[in-house]
Amino acid sequence: MFGIKNPFKKEKKAELPKEIENPLTQIPEAQKTETKEEKKPELEVLIAKIDALKFQYEALNEKISNIEKMLKEIYEMAKSS
Repeated sequence: MFGIKNPFKKEKKAELPKEIENPLTQIPEAQKTETKEEKKPELEVLIAKIDALKFQYEALNEKISNIEKMLKEIYEMAKSS
């Protein structure tokens, strides 16, 4: 009435037509297989990058644990003197 919206009223979502909801159904089968074959090299590159990141992560964890050990030793030396 006065332009104030009810904050407790649920808003109705606009329903999309069936064609827009699932666009993959519109793509022919031949195009689907082509896109899968095109994506394989990209996926292999991503997998290689993930493996490299895992290796770097393990190296960083090892360095951090070495730093922690050194700090404990320094703390013990400072505490004893």
